Amino acid sequence: MYAIDNATAATSMPAVSAAGVPGFFTGGNPGAGLAATVVTADWLNIVQQELLGVLAEAGIAPSKNQLNQIALGAQKLGLVRPFSADFAMAVGGYPLNAIVADAATVGLLWISTAGSNTTTPNTDGAAWQIFGWNQFIKQGLSDGALATGNQVYIGLREGVTSGAARIGAKVDETDFGNFAMTGNKTLGLGDWTEQYYTLASGGSKTISLEFDAPLDGYVLVVGSANYSVQNTNQTNLTISVNGTNLSADQVTGSTSMTNHSCVKVSAGPVTVGSYCGTSATNPPNVGHTLSYLYIPA
Repeated sequence: MYAIDNATAATSMPAVSAAGVPGFFTGGNPGAGLAATVVTADWLNIVQQELLGVLAEAGIAPSKNQLNQIALGAQKLGLVRPFSADFAMAVGGYPLNAIVADAATVGLLWISTAGSNTTTPNTDGAAWQIFGWNQFIKQGLSDGALATGNQVYIGLREGVTSGAARIGAKVDETDFGNFAMTGNKTLGLGDWTEQYYTLASGGSKTISLEFDAPLDGYVLVVGSANYSVQNTNQTNLTISVNGTNLSADQVTGSTSMTNHSCVKVSAGPVTVGSYCGTSATNPPNVGHTLSYLYIPA
């Protein structure tokens, strides 16, 4: 496609005459005194500019040597394109279910939830819903409104306005099959350690484990200790999370102890610990274990 470029062509588009009654071309009928339709410069210029407009919008440079440019331009314009307020006004608004790309975030798409939609995505009152790579929403439902049919719903949680917890997933109550989610880190975490040692006279020892919680969640901590021959003095076992003691117990004699607790933790570094101490002057040999299991809230 290329503009007329011979010696008789105007260097700028002439003013277009006023619109008349729309009609159709005819080859005329001399016998009936019907003249053939005159092809005017107005009409030719309009058709030329409409065709060149397709190439311009698609970002294709006109060429005399390529005869499929209009087809290529139409295909390119049919792809998902960034939202344009000017385009929305020119066509009377985007139709229902139209999909546009976010102008600022690569891979983020929006789907129109209304016809004749001239609103701008991601603004107050906008009739658009997120629909894109890494933000896919099959259906955004409030936490208390799941339909049946063995479906998985992924969407923005009602009442949650920011942070990683804003995106939620639910399986309807007719099917509790296997369903897993992953983030930039593993969401479920766990670990354990076991140490054998002899306490010093009246001494103590703390063992610990550390991890990074990717989201706010809950951590279950279990600490245990097995003791060899012990005198009548007490031995203490305590478990903690981030320096806060959660459970403590004391025993006397040759025995074992286990303490456990479950608490909520915030996203970020978490340290779980287990303390073992004795007042004995003849301290025992100890088999000391610590384990935890973290799940996101």
